[in-house]
Amino acid sequence: MVLKSLWRRQSRASQASEPSQRKAGFSLSDALNYTCEHHLQRLQKLIELRYGNNFDYQQELGLKKLIRFASQLQEQDIQRELLLFYLNCPPQVQTFLRSTDVLDEAHYLKNTPLPKRD
Repeated sequence: MVLKSLWRRQSRASQASEPSQRKAGFSLSDALNYTCEHHLQRLQKLIELRYGNNFDYQQELGLKKLIRFASQLQEQDIQRELLLFYLNCPPQVQTFLRSTDVLDEAHYLKNTPLPKRD
């Protein structure tokens, strides 16, 4: 069952990389891998326990709100989970997060230079 859902997610991600799918827009939730989702769950749990906020990270808008809220907080545990989420994301997701307004403007991930691609 887990392999079937992983295969479906990978096939959706590969279809999204085709030129016809790029024009429709980038879907953050479809591009996440298992490790990213794990760190999102942990991040959601921390925020829910400490601040009482509940975001539906299964939906695109809820996911963006969760990341935005976490990037505005200065708590060490939350920043650690946000960084682990970011570091385990595919490069296209990292680029998307840094190029849009999902991350707070003052967040350190937003202000570091993008790596140069050969």
